[in-house]
Amino acid sequence: MGIFLQKQNTAGPLVLVVEDGILVAMAIEDALIDRGIEVAVATNLATAEALIAARTPDAALLDLQLPDGLTLDLARALHERGCAVAFSSAFDADAVPASHGFAAQFRKPASPDLLGDWVVASLQRP
Repeated sequence: MGIFLQKQNTAGPLVLVVEDGILVAMAIEDALIDRGIEVAVATNLATAEALIAARTPDAALLDLQLPDGLTLDLARALHERGCAVAFSSAFDADAVPASHGFAAQFRKPASPDLLGDWVVASLQRP
């Protein structure tokens, strides 16, 4: 399974969730939908890249390591497009290089509500 897409409000902000754990992705998706946010979910890099080719999200929550690679290049590309980026990882904080200091970091297991609150705060920043 590569993708599932849940639309909440096509006129509002879009958040990309890139997470290979289906249950984790669904919990994050639910937390965001509860906040009235449109969510696109990808379970691998290829699907995430296809999604952002169609529409640049306003914020992205990225699992650091996916079966088809690390999300570091994806994070940089999103950041360069003005997207707020956060990593969620079971790895130590030093797994994310200093060059990616633009991204927030959350240690797994991070609460979906904590991640949802970060998204809301990020979307409110100018």
